[in-house]
Order: sequence, then structure tokens, then C-alpha cells
Amino acid sequence: MYRLILTSLMTTALMVGAAAAQSPEEDILGKILGEVGFERSDLGYQPKGYWNRFPLDVPYRLPSFDDLLAEPLKLYDFASVMGNTVEAYLNPAFADTSDVGLYKMLYGLGVDVRLGGFRSYSANLKAAPRSDEPLLMAIEQIYALAGKEVEYRTFGNRYGVGGAGEAVREQIAALPDTVQTVIAEFVVNLADAIRWRTLAFRNCDREDMLRAFAIRDLAQTQGDGQVYYPELDDIAATIDWASLHYAALKTVAAAEKAERALLPLAQDIPDDLEIEIPTPYGKIVIFSPVYDRDKVPHLFFSSLRAKRPDWMSYDATNTLCVIDFGRKSIWHGTPGATTSVLNPVSVLIDLGGDDYYGYESSAYPPSSGVGLLGVGVVIDSKGNDTYNGSIYAQGAGLFGVGVLLDRAGNDEYKAEESAQGCGYFGIGLCLDGTGDDEFYLYGDGQGYGGVGGGVGVLGSFDGDDRYTAEPLSDVFNRGDYHSENKINANNAQGAGFGRRGDGSDGHAWAGGLGAIIDIKGNDKYYSGNFTLGVGYWFGTGIVVDKNGDDHYKSCYFTQASGAHYCNGILIDEGGDDFHELYETAGAGLGFGWDYTNALLINKGGDDRYTAKMISYGLAQIRSNAFLFDIGGNDEYMFAKDAVGIGAATWRADYEKPSKLYAYNSYAKSFGGLIDIGGEDFYYSFENNSRTAHPLAKDNTMWLQPSRTDSTFGANNFGVGIDIDSGTVPELFKWDN
Repeated sequence: MYRLILTSLMTTALMVGAAAAQSPEEDILGKILGEVGFERSDLGYQPKGYWNRFPLDVPYRLPSFDDLLAEPLKLYDFASVMGNTVEAYLNPAFADTSDVGLYKMLYGLGVDVRLGGFRSYSANLKAAPRSDEPLLMAIEQIYALAGKEVEYRTFGNRYGVGGAGEAVREQIAALPDTVQTVIAEFVVNLADAIRWRTLAFRNCDREDMLRAFAIRDLAQTQGDGQVYYPELDDIAATIDWASLHYAALKTVAAAEKAERALLPLAQDIPDDLEIEIPTPYGKIVIFSPVYDRDKVPHLFFSSLRAKRPDWMSYDATNTLCVIDFGRKSIWHGTPGATTSVLNPVSVLIDLGGDDYYGYESSAYPPSSGVGLLGVGVVIDSKGNDTYNGSIYAQGAGLFGVGVLLDRAGNDEYKAEESAQGCGYFGIGLCLDGTGDDEFYLYGDGQGYGGVGGGVGVLGSFDGDDRYTAEPLSDVFNRGDYHSENKINANNAQGAGFGRRGDGSDGHAWAGGLGAIIDIKGNDKYYSGNFTLGVGYWFGTGIVVDKNGDDHYKSCYFTQASGAHYCNGILIDEGGDDFHELYETAGAGLGFGWDYTNALLINKGGDDRYTAKMISYGLAQIRSNAFLFDIGGNDEYMFAKDAVGIGAATWRADYEKPSKLYAYNSYAKSFGGLIDIGGEDFYYSFENNSRTAHPLAKDNTMWLQPSRTDSTFGANNFGVGIDIDSGTVPELFKWDN
């Protein structure tokens, strides 16, 4: 009997030990929330109709916005899925075996974010016409769509229209049959895309559309509601979004299918071949990969001969499609950009060569993947390319879809505003596959979701990249009063910004979603204010950097931050990173102001952080702000006596509501800093000296305000913790 009891006790002990060994890691987020009586359900905001003075009726909110505002931890899921989309479909290995990557990215990064109803099964492309002259028949379909014919007869004679008819047959005769079939299928599907794009605007007033084409100052006039454009409201009320997005999905699917099919056929193209065919919707242009410039002097601007003697120069204004089989090209005008009602779709496919998109000009028209009330696409397959632009460039959309895909090469992107992944009431994608690339602009870009629920994404798969949004106002003046106007408000690098009309004309428009996504490489991000995972006025800003040792250098309202009813998130999933705030050096690293959800998530690596003021998981005016650093030996530098580092500041109307509005007393706020694992150091600095932070320490938990503080309570709490082990389950659902 004794042996039986002893055996039973030993078995029980072993079972308990095994259960303890297999028990999950401690939930550290649950721990710090529970420390003040909160649960996860206490995070986020669900405004009610009885919230007097709260801006309830703000149109154009994206489908995700209200739910992300209510459940801020889902920002990690939402942003990660966008990052996973870039990782899966911008991967060169995927393009080697499939021709649907760009279609999948436009869907996952743009269409699905803006509009439900599509499920990315297929763009339903049409086959080439069944004919021994498929390309000629395809061009005839373009004419038929416009109610025109390629030729007409009078007095018993046959005449071509604008060089069409027999002249078309003569031009395309030199193309191999296999090439003709591929291009014919491409053209047929462009015709189908034009049909759907025309349907999209069938109820829109033509005068409103013409005025919208001419707008160039949205970057300067919408943030605080300086200028109201009623035509934008009117177009938004009458546009058929599903038809517009269907047109865009068809266009990119057809363009990529043509690109992948034509790449191995370039060697079959006769030398010195140049085809230029007019159509009612823009020219169809085809260039051979090899040419003798002396045989085609009409294509050259004389000023370029000495500087770029081996380059072809061509004005790509009003083109339906351009296919360059591999020349070194200088593209002028509006390549891959729609800038008039007569040119609703424009695609440029460049299969090789080191190319210039815009060259040595003081200003450029919209170019390189711009959809102004239409669909503009550029696919550049390889080469070291230079992209120059001014307003609307390199992946931008206004009531349209603009896409730039550069697959390979060390590329340089330059623009002023509204570029490099920018959307206003539309979608703009700037996608770069591999190579060490430079991106530079002044503002409103590099992943910018502007007014009207715009979506802008800048994505890179591999390479050591440098992203610069010009921070210095003496270079280009977008000076921000938060930094004595020395530093620019860039609204860039993963920024979602709306029109704050509550202080002007009352036309308050929600912002959209801006994301900058980088999969591999040691990258540098340099900017001023309102950057790097920042939201403003019902917008959402996202940064996802999956690998590499990265340097984030910015100033204020930055690096997972936001102001006025918004979401901002920065996710860095590997490498030894440096998060540097300079000059004013605050309002960042997980900072929320006025009903903002802000999350900075850094997983793995020995990371460094530096700031001067109001940063590090600080919630102000009923926000939820977090900094999560999981793994690695980390260092935090913070100015002496600065407010933040796992804190929430107090306002009297949290406890005793204002007599004119009560919603601040209904809501809750939480600021949190969680560092799990590693040996970590927290410093206070003043001038050139530093000392140990008085509160934040390795293997310690702290509350701000403390339990003994008179401001403790009122559903407003700040908690920081540094702990050796544990987890935040929401951040590891896809990890092995």
C-alpha cells in the first residue's frame, strides 16, 4: 500500500512538473494591463452618437478604420498581412514562375484595402483574337470601342484613319507572329480595361473631371482644410468604384502577363524596329532592343546627343501602351500616366536598359505610374534607372490607380510631392524588387494615404535602401511650428492623413492608409515631422521592415505616432536598429495625441533609442500608445525629467467632465512600454552627461502616474516593464 501511494505521488509530481515545463510564457501585456485593472477590451475607441463635439460625421473612412480604432492590437495583424503580401509577390523567385504577382499586390495592398467585393481570384483576361492578324484585329477593337473605324471608304477608295488600316498592317508586319499574339492579347485587355474605366465615370460631371485633372496642390492645401475642392466631393458621390478597380486589376494583370511573355522574345525582334500607331485612346508604341541612332535622328533631342549619345529619347505623352524591348531610353512627357479624359489608361513596359524617366528639367508633368481619373502603369524589368518627377509621380493616384514596378537594378527616385506611393481618393503603388535604391521627395509620399480614403504604398523586397523625406525647411519649405519651422512636416514614409476641416469650412474628410514596407536589407530612413507610421485625422500610417540593421532618423510626430483620431504603427522584425529622434526629438516611439492608437513593435536585435521629450509609450488626450521591444540588449536615452517611457498624462475632464462635452470622461487611455529579454539600459541625459533613469530599469515595473499620485485613476494609466521572459501573444501568431 505504501509503495502504491508513493508511486501515485511520484506520478502526480511528474505530471505537475511536465505541465509546468509545457506551460506557455507569461502574457506580459496582460500583466501590465491587469496591474491597473484593465483588459485588452479596454483599449481602443468606439465613438457614440451622444459624444457631443466629437467629429462623428467624417466621410471616406476606409473599411478598416473604425475597427482598427476600436481594436488597436489588430493593427499588427493588418500591417503584417500587407507586409506578407509584399514579401510573397515582390519576390523575384515568384515572378520567375508566375505572372500574377503585380495583380496580387494591387489587390492586397490597394483594392482590398479600399473596397470590398473582390477576392483576387482572377482578372478574367481575354485571349488574343483568333486571326492570322491578331494584333491588327486588337487595334480595330480599340477603334470600335471609341465608335470609330481604322479605315473608311469614299468614292470607291479606302482610306486609313490617322495612319491606321493598311498602314498599321505594314508597321506590324516585321513583328514575329509569337510577339504579335502576345501584344494582341495585351491590347485586347487594355480595351476591356478602358471600357470598365469609362463605366466607372459614367455618372460624373465632365467639367468636374476636367477641374480635378488640373489640381496640383493637394499636398499643400488639405491638412488643415485650407482649400475646399467641391468637385472632389461631387466625383466621389457619383463614381463607380467597383468598375474603376476592375479596370485597374485588368490593366496590371494584362501588363504583367505581357511583360513576362515578351522578355524571352526580345531576341527575336528585328534591329531598328520602331512602331508608332495612333488610336483614339493614345498611341501604341513598340521599340526593338537594338537600334542605330544615326538611322533614327528624329527621335533625339539635339541637346541630349553629347550627354547621352547611346540613349534613345522619346516623348511618351498620350500613349496607350509603350513596349521597349531593351533600349537605353529617356522617357519624356507622361510615360505610364493618365492626364486627360482622352487617355484613360496608359501603360509602359520597359524590358531592359538603364533608363531615365524625365531628364534634366526644372519641372515634370505627371509621370511613371500615375492614375489621374484613370489607370497608369509602368513596369521596368531590369536596369539601373533614374526616375525624376514633380507633382504626381512614381506611383500616384487621384480617383484612379497609379502603379510603378521596378523589378531590379540600383535605382534612383526623385520627386517633389504626391509621389512614390501616394493616393488621394485613389491608389498609388511604388514597388521596387531588388537593388540598392535611393528615394527622395519633399513630402506627401513614400507610402502616403491622403484625403478621401486614399491608399499609398512604397514597397521594396531587397537591397540596402535609403528613404529621404527632406527634413530641412531651408531646402524646401514645409516648415512645421512643432519644430520652430526649422523642420518640415513631411507627411511621408507610412502616413495616413485626412482633411481637418473642423477648423475651417466643416468639410472634414477622412485620411487613408499609407504604408512603407521593406523586406530585406540594411536601410536608412531620414525625415522630419509626421513620418514613419503616423496617422492624422482618421488616417492610418504603417511601417513594416522585416530584416536588416536599420536606422530611423526623424524629428517629431514620428515612429509610431499620431494626432486626432488615427492609427500609427511601426513594425521592425529583425536586426540591430537605431531609432533616433533629433532636433525637437519628441512625440514619437509610440506616442498618441487625441484619440490615437500608436504601436512601435521591435522584435529581435540589440536596439538603441533616443528622444528628448514626450515619447516611449506615452498616451496623451485619451490615446493608447505602446512600445514593445522583444529580445536583445537594448539602450534607451531620454532627456532628464522628460515625460514618457510608459506613461499617460492626466486631464481634469477625464474625472470631471466638461459641461460642454463629456466624451473625454467616457473614454480610456493607456501608455505602455514592454521590454522582454536581454540586458537593457535606461538613461537620462542632460547636455553631454547621462545618468541612470530614475524610474525605468532592467527587470523592473513602474507606473506613471504612480498609485500614490493624486492623478492616478480616471481610466488613465501608464505602465512600463522590463522583464527577462514572457510574451505578447498577438505579436507571435505567425512565428515558428
